[in-house]
Amino acid sequence: MFRAFIKHKQLSKLGSLICALYIIFAIPALAQTSASETLQKLPNIPYITIDTDSSLVLNENRSFERWHPASLTKLMTAYVTFVAIKNGELTSGSPVTISRAATKMPPSKMGYKKGSQLRVDTAITILIVKSANDVAFALAESVAGSVPAFVSRMNKNAQQLGLKDSHFMNPHGLHHKNQYVSARDMLVLSKALWNEFPQYRHLFGTPSITSGKKTYYSYNLLLERFQGAMGMKTGFVCASGYNMVASAKREGKRLVTVVFGANSQTQRAVTAAKLLLSGFKSTSGTPISHFPRPSTIKGPTNMRPKICSEKARKNRYDPAAQNAIIKSAFLSKRKTTKQPIKINLNGITAPASAAWLARAFKPSFVPIPTPRPEYNLVTIDGEMIGLAMQNALRGTIPLPLKSPLTVQ
Repeated sequence: MFRAFIKHKQLSKLGSLICALYIIFAIPALAQTSASETLQKLPNIPYITIDTDSSLVLNENRSFERWHPASLTKLMTAYVTFVAIKNGELTSGSPVTISRAATKMPPSKMGYKKGSQLRVDTAITILIVKSANDVAFALAESVAGSVPAFVSRMNKNAQQLGLKDSHFMNPHGLHHKNQYVSARDMLVLSKALWNEFPQYRHLFGTPSITSGKKTYYSYNLLLERFQGAMGMKTGFVCASGYNMVASAKREGKRLVTVVFGANSQTQRAVTAAKLLLSGFKSTSGTPISHFPRPSTIKGPTNMRPKICSEKARKNRYDPAAQNAIIKSAFLSKRKTTKQPIKINLNGITAPASAAWLARAFKPSFVPIPTPRPEYNLVTIDGEMIGLAMQNALRGTIPLPLKSPLTVQ
């Protein structure tokens, strides 16, 4: 019986060893095969992936189609702000002042009170992680003096970057029928952000922030779940579906992928992960300049009937970012790699922009009194009396005399 027990134990150890070897060797091979096969089953939505060093496109579908950007708009808001800093209009330590109009922005928002101030770099961090619309509005005012002036800069910068299928109407991404971008344009913008302003790269990979007693987590589900993920931005409104710009780096190779119009944040993240994984395995690509712009551009498509119907809401899984459980071979369980960045008000170390100061100290509107209407005397027959005669006539009107004092 003892020998049988020993034999049983040996077989158990052997079985455990075989299982361990299977996990080490078989599952990764299965995952690689699965990745290759699943790429053929990507949803028919706009996407594009590029190697940022070689500018070779590794995956592409409907990338010139116009699409509502949602909060991906905030990437252009960040770009315009960085350009203003580069031009010496303000610094990362300049104030962003929350105006009354900013406090009226709908969620997502921080809910700061009118007159609150925070640093420009703090505002950008909030835009990337929390995607706060009130902060985006206030940042636009603080950079350009007004939101319309800032939006004008957004479209000017878009033109300078060659974004032919992009048009911006606001700095936060709340839906407007005339606000749109293409996946190709968003890729060019993301590449410009990364290459022109390397000092701000770390902001886009921030997984979470804390403000007071609250912690806010990025809805970029690749962060802390996909090997080499470096962040960028997500966006969602009913009209756009779930959008994403995702970046990752492995073995010195950095890729950026853009995904538009996913059905859920889970599908958005998994699709981006598949595209990135395929890109890392790819040994060839096509120069982005070899993708000619079609003569007819489609869009933008309004996804509201598909994304925000009652049935769609019930069927999709949209967990809070920090607790998301993604059952996919392409994303692992979340592992905390960075502690939340603490967000504080104030901390200002530089003056406000001249544009904001000009707006802030503009005199209040006081109506200027209109001149008295010209008054001319005329005779009974309509003949105008000259100025000398008018003065003479006015001078003949006797002034009333004071009543004499009566003494009693």
